[in-house]
Amino acid sequence: MEQARETRLVGWKRIAAHLGCSERTARRWEQEEGLPVHRQQHETRSTIYAVPSELDNWIASRTEIAPGGETARVSSRLRQGWIPLVASVLILALVSGFAIVSLLPESDPEASSSAELSADPTALDLYERGRALWAQRGEVPNARAIKLLTQAVERDPDFAEAWAALASAWLTYPTYSDEIEPERAVDEALLAADRAVQLNPGLAEPRSVMASIAQRQGDWARAEQVFQSALEADPENVSLMLWYAGHKRELGRMADAALLTQAALARDPNSPPVLTETAMNLYQAGQLEESRSQLDYLWFDLGLEVPIVWFGRWSLLVETGEYDAASAWIEKTFFPAGEAVMAEFITRQQDPSARDDAGYEARVKAAYADGFPPWYAYHLLDQSGLPEAALDILDQATKDGDEFYNTVVLFFPRGGTARRSDRFADLVERLGYIDYWRRFGAPDICTAEPEIDLCERVAAPG
Repeated sequence: MEQARETRLVGWKRIAAHLGCSERTARRWEQEEGLPVHRQQHETRSTIYAVPSELDNWIASRTEIAPGGETARVSSRLRQGWIPLVASVLILALVSGFAIVSLLPESDPEASSSAELSADPTALDLYERGRALWAQRGEVPNARAIKLLTQAVERDPDFAEAWAALASAWLTYPTYSDEIEPERAVDEALLAADRAVQLNPGLAEPRSVMASIAQRQGDWARAEQVFQSALEADPENVSLMLWYAGHKRELGRMADAALLTQAALARDPNSPPVLTETAMNLYQAGQLEESRSQLDYLWFDLGLEVPIVWFGRWSLLVETGEYDAASAWIEKTFFPAGEAVMAEFITRQQDPSARDDAGYEARVKAAYADGFPPWYAYHLLDQSGLPEAALDILDQATKDGDEFYNTVVLFFPRGGTARRSDRFADLVERLGYIDYWRRFGAPDICTAEPEIDLCERVAAPG
């Protein structure tokens, strides 16, 4: 009965994507090592399918327990509400700038047969298992992935893809564990990424690691250069286009982000990450019905039940005044700490005369302290006409080191008034945005709002 309630992965392509390996590798694992794959017999053929929990258990059973035991602890970052974000964008590559770690690919970036990646079959097997574990996310799988990928590069020091995977694994590990200092993880990730690029300058993944680290350090100009260099090395890489689009969105360059998404869509029109990014672009551009159709297709038809699709659909329902539907949609939220303030936000939209601004501000801030993501708390307050309270959230998050991942909230075309203040300009300057804009061009909002302080600062000599 439990299996029947889970969404089945139908076909080798989806099974391989879940495992983070190639289809060829997934088939080999079934034949040689008992990968739990099922066949539903029809009159003329059979359907291949797998159950996600069975695949995850199989992967876990094939690897030794990482130091620290089986129990995965929830790190402070996860208590801040980042695990839903990470889960979503790790599936979607990069959608709306939800998280820096979303720059990293979920699946194995093999362009050819996995057997061609390394002449050492043991190193290749370690790599494939490490990839599959890393795709699961979480403290224990991430630690196991690092262990296996380290063994892979020790056996084959020239295995560029394994070095790239190791860089990704080191970069994401602090998201799930307090056992590793972020500074050490960054150092390890950079060393592995640099080795991968030296071995194979055409690999996009290690460059994305470098870009991610630059972003975390507020060096947006360096991240821009890394993305440009990566696209020059691999101009047809769809995932890279989406990561670069997310970088542009993070910095309010919405038109650039849309162009990159269009290029990705032309190359892979059926990709869920590309379709999701397209849906959010449509929403930002005010093409609400087109966005609704796309989001419904992703959620209901493709079964892509992930936070960004949920958030996009909820925001659209609120914006179009479908309050009953928006209230019902909260039941499916990925952000339980914010359920009450989301529901109250809808009530405030329905009856402005009944608003309790001081009480609502306090309740949203309490939800943030309880794990509600800062970008979401900012969004509710800004859209509620409480710009100073919204900026309090932005200020606190950046002071606490909770990287304020800008989904669409800071530069949303139909956003609130917080960004029109001098204080907003001070805070985004703290994030390193002003320096980037002076070098690469102002955010799109400066076309419509050139008089606001941040736009005047960008236009002024540095």
